[in-house]
Amino acid sequence: MSRGAPPIVRYTNRIVAGLKTVAASGDEKLTFHRLVEAMGPGAHRLLILMLTLLNMIPGPPGFGGTIAWTTFAVALAMVLGRPIRLPGIIGNRKLPVAPLLKASEQVVRVTGIIARFSRPRLRWLTGAAATIPYGVFTMVLSVTMTVPIPFINAVPNVGLCVLAFSMLNRDGAGAVIGVGLCLLGLAIEIALIFGAINVGMHAVNTVL
Repeated sequence: MSRGAPPIVRYTNRIVAGLKTVAASGDEKLTFHRLVEAMGPGAHRLLILMLTLLNMIPGPPGFGGTIAWTTFAVALAMVLGRPIRLPGIIGNRKLPVAPLLKASEQVVRVTGIIARFSRPRLRWLTGAAATIPYGVFTMVLSVTMTVPIPFINAVPNVGLCVLAFSMLNRDGAGAVIGVGLCLLGLAIEIALIFGAINVGMHAVNTVL
């Protein structure tokens, strides 16, 4: 990869390289512990992007919640300025390598296209000073995304993905768009939850 390539292109290629290393070892699955090891225990921002991408892949029941709590743990470590260490209940969960590698290769292609429009700008919004606010915001969003309602977390996850992408690409304008999408997703999520509660209460009152 040339030195002139956008930062995000170098980072997504790093994701693919890490997964190829795991695949080359012959393992068909990898744990979240192994994923952190492959990406690097200090690669907080890269892991957050990786996790938001994983959350777009359909998984078994509880998969989304595991991704959300893993994202929370990574963001917490970033806020505390510590290497990423996951609790065993999360770190020992396994992921299939082949689909992840295939998806990551597609991400690299899409990233190359998006990088034509996203570029380093308003860097003060993505620099070291933004690490703690970014981490805290990600933690709060991750907690809300543990709600086990199908499809309710799609919009906030896309927003977090855009935010993670922009933070890595040093694109402050993109980060603002990502935050906006996250807040929109949260508003939709809250409205749906309150709507479901009201419908449930109305049904109960009707029966009584």
